Amino acid sequence: MNKYAVEFKGTKEGVTIYCLEGADFTEILSDLAAKLRQRASFFGDAEVSIDLGNRELTEEEREALITTVTKNSRLRLKSIHSSQEKAPAITSAKRQGEMEDLSLDGFKEGRALVIKRTLRSGQYIRYPGHVIVLGDVNPGAEIAADGDIYVFGTLRGIAHAGANGDRTASVVALRLAPTQLRIADVISRAPDHDDLPDQPEYAYVQDLRILIAAITAKQNT
Repeated sequence: MNKYAVEFKGTKEGVTIYCLEGADFTEILSDLAAKLRQRASFFGDAEVSIDLGNRELTEEEREALITTVTKNSRLRLKSIHSSQEKAPAITSAKRQGEMEDLSLDGFKEGRALVIKRTLRSGQYIRYPGHVIVLGDVNPGAEIAADGDIYVFGTLRGIAHAGANGDRTASVVALRLAPTQLRIADVISRAPDHDDLPDQPEYAYVQDLRILIAAITAKQNT
């Protein structure tokens, strides 16, 4: 095994863990676990980000990283990112007019995971179906679902619906203010507005762009 597969750097914002690009992933997990155990008392419950460089992870590898951090330390995982993920251009989501109604045709079937609590920073949920959160999704928390994502609260973290490539998936929240929004391979940040409407909203893909529309009780006849 390489002598060093990961490097730690502390800043006033927290801790960043850098993964050496030439190291095998198993070496990264082993070295990460050992260093976390050695430095657990020093770092305490600080926020941590993992920088993968040019490495691109599978969902299984990503979950293995999360498990390694949570099992060997009290660090709060803020993000896992790489230059591969940063490459796509991220545009601002376009918010439709407040009076425009969205027509919802039909229903979707499938498995659903119901989470009856607020998701805090560093928490990551991955589910091969729909995800329903009865609470808020705070900044630094992330949800990835193969189906739709429904948040009965305020969504301020990262939401990735249709993670298996389904562009018909959607993200719904009582208050939609995400750090980042993804549907399949389409990525967007939050709309460029300080004051967001206090009403349920629905994010979906149209013409390779994420659009946001208000959901009202009015039905088309």
